[in-house]
Amino acid sequence: MAAEARLNSAFSLVNHLPDCVGYADEVVFYQLLRKQLLKTTSGPTPKDEEKAKAVRELLDRSIESKGVVDIFAAAGIEKADISILDEKFLEEFKSHEQENLRLKLLAKILADEIRVREKMNITKYRSFKEMLEQTLLKYHNRAIQAADVVRVMLEIRKDIDNEAARSKALNLTPEEIAFYDAVAAKVATLFDEKTLCDLIRDVVQTVKKNLKVDWTKPHREDVKAGVRAAVKNVLRRRGVKKELLDALADKVIVQAEALYKEWPLAA
Repeated sequence: MAAEARLNSAFSLVNHLPDCVGYADEVVFYQLLRKQLLKTTSGPTPKDEEKAKAVRELLDRSIESKGVVDIFAAAGIEKADISILDEKFLEEFKSHEQENLRLKLLAKILADEIRVREKMNITKYRSFKEMLEQTLLKYHNRAIQAADVVRVMLEIRKDIDNEAARSKALNLTPEEIAFYDAVAAKVATLFDEKTLCDLIRDVVQTVKKNLKVDWTKPHREDVKAGVRAAVKNVLRRRGVKKELLDALADKVIVQAEALYKEWPLAA
């Protein structure tokens, strides 16, 4: 325990040096080992999120002291955005010596991108978030290799890039696509694609027509209730089954709150 404490203190002083970046994973390992030993002797074992937090904290300290550009360069990552994820990168990844550090940085890049985009399409980007988290969990449990994680990341990146094309193919705006994804899983079998797209356009127009300033605030619950009732009326008029009305209206409201919280500035 004392040795780990000395290691942690010493590394915090030199983690900005290029020669020391490669030892970050080992330091994290000993930090987690110490925590697990403490938990084993005095309580329950650490949760996955506690382990992840320790990794994030060390990475954040390294980035803060060394600079974003330098730490990514040291890991062989040219730029800190998801555009680096392609087939060429996947091939190069397999032979790079900083495998674990690169994977953690890539996960951070992609998770940050998903978080920024999530409010634009809650259903879609939460599915990406869950996919990434489940894949990383498999990796931490040694069920898959690091390259397998990068493949999943690459697929997520491709799906993100394809959103514009999907919007064009359905003749829906990005915000309409968000509502489409929110309800499609429950009603896709009830309507053909054109009818469903028409329904979504009607829903979005109805939502906007009933919004007011501060409509998401607690003191404006009457406004939110009015929006929800108007949405249910549209769904009912369009032939949605009675038993689906409440669930679909809830999904529409959740997405509307994310997109139009600052109405009318978000118009």
